[in-house]
Amino acid sequence: MNKTIKTSLFLLLTFTFITACNSASSDAKKVEIKKAPQKVEKNTTKKPNESSSSTALEKKPADEKYVEGKHYVDIFPEMQTDAAPGKVEVVELMWLGCPHCYSLEPIMQAYKKGHPDFVEFKQVPAMLNPSWAKDGETFYLADILDPTGEKDLISKVFKSIHELKRRLRSPDAVKRFFINEGFTEEQIDNAKKSMAFQAKIRRAQEISAASQAQSVPTIIINGKYRTSPYIAGNEENLMEIIDMLTKREKK
Repeated sequence: MNKTIKTSLFLLLTFTFITACNSASSDAKKVEIKKAPQKVEKNTTKKPNESSSSTALEKKPADEKYVEGKHYVDIFPEMQTDAAPGKVEVVELMWLGCPHCYSLEPIMQAYKKGHPDFVEFKQVPAMLNPSWAKDGETFYLADILDPTGEKDLISKVFKSIHELKRRLRSPDAVKRFFINEGFTEEQIDNAKKSMAFQAKIRRAQEISAASQAQSVPTIIINGKYRTSPYIAGNEENLMEIIDMLTKREKK
């Protein structure tokens, strides 16, 4: 087999199970990628100077490793962005109830703290079905009640859902959660009635629709490109693709 075939076979064998949360349901969907049939070669001995296909792939520049239509897709029409002039916007479209978003959270928080100065990063709750929209409201309540992130409210909501198994589905359950975090009923009600809250919800709805995303987590780069751990292949590839596309947009 030539190197191109070896590379394709290696990738197919490596990414056996990739998962995402689909908008058609509130539950996580598992997508199985079947293993490609292995071909047996009579002579599998490598030549002394022959490198493995995986090593060759790693040495390739990002622009050669990642292909539009396979590892990321163009968004058409392009989305309106909210980034400041001269900034490249990176949006993580996510859902608080998604286990894959929760798994990705440490990586995205590290990116939030260490991304290049020309990048403007934000998380946006996906409004792809009524159930997710309810959790989106909880996300923005936490955001408004804790605007500086000092109380780490969004992370606490995430942890409560995925580690403590509290779904926070009813308004009363959501209110009790924030009261336990030290807020009064009046503060919670005022936050939910505020113009800022309504504006954030409307913008999240617009982004969710314009992105054409069907699952989360989905990453949107400058309103032009969409990718995810699923189509990127894994989280390491995802971050390389984000880096590649943000640098492309900076030019």
